[in-house]
Amino acid sequence: MHDEHRKRLRERFIKEGIDSFEAHQILELMMFYTIPRKDTNETAHLLLDKFGTFANVLDAPVKELMEVKGVGENTALFLNMIPQIMRKYENSKLKVLTSISS
Repeated sequence: MHDEHRKRLRERFIKEGIDSFEAHQILELMMFYTIPRKDTNETAHLLLDKFGTFANVLDAPVKELMEVKGVGENTALFLNMIPQIMRKYENSKLKVLTSISS
């Protein structure tokens, strides 16, 4: 059952991109890679219930993420890394644009 749900979400992402997803579905999709054999829907909802928004989940400290049922250290680290990775990504793009315009 979970495998089919995961497959549908992945196929939907490939077809439509992330903009058509709700916040809990994005979290589910992300957690597929850190929680391989478990339904991540409930955990996604619990994260949003505790932190309020998708951004707040990603900005939450690792220890607080781990307080949520179903979130272990790997998942907490993964979620916490996303904003930091995105900053590096954006800075890298800015450097390219800056060098092109110079």
